[in-house]
Amino acid sequence: MASKPKASTRLEYEISRSRDESNWKKVAELADQLNQRSTGFDVLVNFLLGECKLEHFLEENPPIEANVAKAKTGLAEPKRFLQTCISEQGAKLNVMRDAHLLLAKLLYAQGSHEEALNHLGKGGLDSLTEKQLSNRIMKVVAESFAIKGLCLEKIPPSSTSKFKTAEREEQILSALVRAGDLALRYLQEVERTQGNTGGTVPQLSGAPSSSPLPPTTEYRIGPILETALQRAPILYIKNGKLSNAIEQYRKALTAVETSSTQSLRQTMSRQLAEVLLRGVSEKNYADFGLKREGKNPESPWKPRKYVGPK
Repeated sequence: MASKPKASTRLEYEISRSRDESNWKKVAELADQLNQRSTGFDVLVNFLLGECKLEHFLEENPPIEANVAKAKTGLAEPKRFLQTCISEQGAKLNVMRDAHLLLAKLLYAQGSHEEALNHLGKGGLDSLTEKQLSNRIMKVVAESFAIKGLCLEKIPPSSTSKFKTAEREEQILSALVRAGDLALRYLQEVERTQGNTGGTVPQLSGAPSSSPLPPTTEYRIGPILETALQRAPILYIKNGKLSNAIEQYRKALTAVETSSTQSLRQTMSRQLAEVLLRGVSEKNYADFGLKREGKNPESPWKPRKYVGPK
């Protein structure tokens, strides 16, 4: 993942914090400062500029089909910045992998699904080990898995073999499930650390109020991760795996709640209720209870979950 600049401890901290907070205007300002103060950081500056220009564009123009044409022209500049990081110098500064993952996101927004998958492969997405990540990198990795699943779903299969079809479906679902797990963990970590490191761009819910209580702060995961979270159980249903779909809904709903997931949880709860009412008979219904299995598992890539009583 991207290394931190060594030019200035203060500047290093500000860049890291601003990236975690998705404060892209500030990132651009800090990249300019880094460029003026230090030499030998051209590629790192290009990476930061490419990242902030990409994310700023997608905040205003979400990566949906209706915006593909706009993305093809509007993302030309960040694409050039990120492409300069695919180099020996980019590898030395440890930004080349991140650049590949961000280029995959950029190409997904442009509707270039095969190229996006190519960059995910070059970025070594499937070889990443489950370890603690900064909030920013956790979101990048989560989105990368989501993009992998969504791109595979968009590209027509190259074979009609039942085995190949099943293998492809498993690849898609595996990527979307991992994306969903990381997305929920990301929101939990952002909310846990917001007191000292901030979070992604806060979304204040509701109109201005005279209440003495602080406003509710919601941290947005964006349309890519929201789609991944809701798409996985739908694909299980489409593939005739109703029990897997129900289990996927339940896994998401037993994750420790954050203020940012309340609306999403309501949507998924309603979808689960509809699935149970329409597709499951009383005879086949499997009761679900929180099971306490010792300590709550602490995989850094999986959301913390509610556990039952001792």
